[in-house]
Amino acid sequence: MLDDKSLKILKTINIYKNISKAADKLYTAQPNLSRLLKKIEKNFGYDIFNRSTSPMTLTKEGEILFEYINKFEKLENDMYEKINNLSNYNKIRIGALTFMTQYIIPDIIPEFIRKFPSLDLTLKKYSSISFENALLNNEIDLFITNREIKNKNLKSKYILDDPIYLMYPKSENVKNKTNLSDFKDETFYLLKPWKNLRKSVEEIFKDNDLKPKNTEIVSSIMNGVSLTKAKKGVTFIYGTSKSMIGSTDVCDFIEIKENYARITIVYKNPDLENLINELGDILKTYIISILK
Repeated sequence: MLDDKSLKILKTINIYKNISKAADKLYTAQPNLSRLLKKIEKNFGYDIFNRSTSPMTLTKEGEILFEYINKFEKLENDMYEKINNLSNYNKIRIGALTFMTQYIIPDIIPEFIRKFPSLDLTLKKYSSISFENALLNNEIDLFITNREIKNKNLKSKYILDDPIYLMYPKSENVKNKTNLSDFKDETFYLLKPWKNLRKSVEEIFKDNDLKPKNTEIVSSIMNGVSLTKAKKGVTFIYGTSKSMIGSTDVCDFIEIKENYARITIVYKNPDLENLINELGDILKTYIISILK
């Protein structure tokens, strides 16, 4: 392992390719610098410089050594840059969909604050059609959503898939229904077309060639759940909401096998990457626990 003094000696010799010039730069005598270089090389077990050439050149071993010296210095610089950038953010504004601000974000914030105790956090609700402008206009720093984004001006970090379920009431007339197509005559309670879950449901309908005979619009996932519990029809829910809808004694579920919802953190500023990685790990751990 190189200490700072040995590293400075090697780098100076490599710059000037001459022991005498390097000694002048380091304010030491040439014999003393030669002795120090031999000591360093002895510790490594091989010559670092070819002394027979003028100017001096690196040996094959020396080339490999400097390759890793450069890599380690770059890693160190990147680390300090990220830490310094993070320290510049003492206030983080998090945006999320209404459902997430009510049922998921409050449960992960305490752990996030524990890791970043100096951060002043602000949580704001945005719709699935307004959050991109909020990020681009610097109204928020990051947004947690469950749909992939295609905006090239924004960055995103995928966390994990959120399964989607068809929720239906237990009754005699549905007990033998096991496929989505079996429910085509039921009333489907769906969110408005611009909502993320509705977009995923439309993809599900298309991929399964399903055209419900009757659909009704509801304002929230929980409204659809309530109507389904009342045996008025069927609805779709996220896996993350399944454990939060109360008693399921009156309902059953069919899991949609393909992945239609991907929980993602969206942001604009690359300096937030370290913070977002930490938040992503916390979010992933929590969601895995509620999906069990």
